[in-house]
Amino acid sequence: MSVVASRYARALIDAMEPDGTESGLGQLRSFAAVIENEDARKLLLNPVIPHERREAFLDAVSESAGFDGRVCKLLKLIVERRRLNIFSDLIGSYQKLLDERNGIVRVLVSAASLLGESDREAIFEHLKDATGKQVELEFEEDRSLIGGVVVKIGGTVYDGSIKRQLQGFKTQLLDG
Repeated sequence: MSVVASRYARALIDAMEPDGTESGLGQLRSFAAVIENEDARKLLLNPVIPHERREAFLDAVSESAGFDGRVCKLLKLIVERRRLNIFSDLIGSYQKLLDERNGIVRVLVSAASLLGESDREAIFEHLKDATGKQVELEFEEDRSLIGGVVVKIGGTVYDGSIKRQLQGFKTQLLDG
């Protein structure tokens, strides 16, 4: 994530505190859906289109979607400074800051096959105890792992897969 996106996210989350931080994330995501439209994106990115017209478009979108004035102001600033390309990073940074403030850790668990409910619950309880935070789990299937699990918490990866163990054995055999 870019430093610029993180700064915008921090400024917005600070401005939205204490009551609107959650709604700010929803509003940013709603605007992301707007700029997925090619015509809207062209309107906001085209330097030939007068600034007033882009601002009027943002006002109309903000009013119809019920955006907070602070979110609308940020959107105008991003468009004015031609930084719409960092918008997805801004949402990611905002989510990360919001999670930190709420004591939430997001975890991706990859397994060779879909895990049963008891395995999911055991992983949840273990990670909750290990992190001391509220854990939000996402599970994915990755057949290349052969067995075991890979857990990603932020930038840290805990690889307990059979694939990694076999690679370790191979390295030991070749080295020794």
